[in-house]
Amino acid sequence: MNQDTWKGIVLKKQGLLEGQSVEKICQHLNGLQAQFQPYVHIGFQNRMTEEAFQQADWQKKLTRQWSIRRTVHAYLKSEIPLYIHEGRMADTAYLQTEYRDELSPKTKQRFHQVILKGLSQQSLTRDQIKDLCRAEKISLEDEKRIFNAWGGLLRYMVERGEIYQEYGAKRFHLLKDFRPLPKREAELEIARRYFSGFGPVSLADARYYFKEKKATVLDWMKQLDLKTIQVAGEERFYLGELEEAELPDCLFIAGFDQLLLGYEKKANPFFNPKYIRNIYTLTGIVKPVVFYKGRFVATWKRDKGTILLDIFEDISQQEKKELEDYRQMYEEVLEQ
Repeated sequence: MNQDTWKGIVLKKQGLLEGQSVEKICQHLNGLQAQFQPYVHIGFQNRMTEEAFQQADWQKKLTRQWSIRRTVHAYLKSEIPLYIHEGRMADTAYLQTEYRDELSPKTKQRFHQVILKGLSQQSLTRDQIKDLCRAEKISLEDEKRIFNAWGGLLRYMVERGEIYQEYGAKRFHLLKDFRPLPKREAELEIARRYFSGFGPVSLADARYYFKEKKATVLDWMKQLDLKTIQVAGEERFYLGELEEAELPDCLFIAGFDQLLLGYEKKANPFFNPKYIRNIYTLTGIVKPVVFYKGRFVATWKRDKGTILLDIFEDISQQEKKELEDYRQMYEEVLEQ
C-alpha cells in the first residue's frame, strides 16, 4: 500500500470524509482532545452532518474531562466508567497528605465536603463552586491552590468518579452510581478503539498516542490479535476493514485534532518533517492545519470570524488562489 492510499483510508476512518453521529465519533476515536473548546467544537463539526451539528442535543451526551494521556477530552457521559477506570482513578491519599499543592489535608477534606454538598443540591459552574468555598471563608491562597490550572481538587473529584463536567455549558454535576471498569478490560477496549479507528498505525504511532511503555503497548497488541499490512515498506497494524477513499482536494483540520495526535509527529506522512514546528510548537500547542492536495500546506486561525492562513509549503500562485477559494467556503461553513 502506498502512502496516498493510506491517507484516504485514515481520513475515512477518522470521520473526516462523511458525516457521523457523535456516538460513532467518540467510540471510534476515544473522544476528541478538548483543552481548547473552540478547537474540539470544530473537530466535531468537521465530522458531523450540518443538520446533526446544528441540533444542540448532541452536546448533552458528552462530558469534558481528563482522559487518555491525562489530557482533557470530550467523550460520551455514558462511557465515564471506561475512561475513569480502576487504573485511572485518583488515589484517595490526595486528601490525606499535603502532596505537591501545599494544601493541608484538613483544608482539602473540608472543601471537598463543601463542594459535594453543593453539587448534591444542583449543578454548578466553576465560578459558582468558588463562591460556595468563599462563603465558607476559604483563603485567597487556598482558593488558588484548590482551583489551580491543572485541575486541583475538582480534578481529583472527577478522577474519583464523584463528579463530572458538561461538555458545552461547563457545569459540574454529581456523578451517581459510578462503577469503574476493571483496569485491564478498559485499557484493552481503549486500545481496540485506537487500532480500529486510527489504523493502520505503526508501533511508534501507538506509543506516541498512548504515551506508554513499549512493553505495555506490545502486550495490548498481542491480546488484540491485530492485522498487519505494509505501508510504503513499513509494517502497520489495524483492526476491522480497510476502505479505500479518494483524497479530497482540501480539508480544514482543527487544532489538537486526532489526525494530528494519533500518529508519531516526526514520521507523519501528512506533512514534510521539516515543517514540524509550524504545526507542533515548542510550547505544546498543536495548530489547526489545512490539508490540500494530499498534504498539510498551511496552518489557520480565526480572527473575529475571518480565517487567516499561514502557508508554509511551497505552492504556486494558482494553488494559492485555489486555497483562497477553499478558505472562503470554509469560513461560510463555520459561520452557520
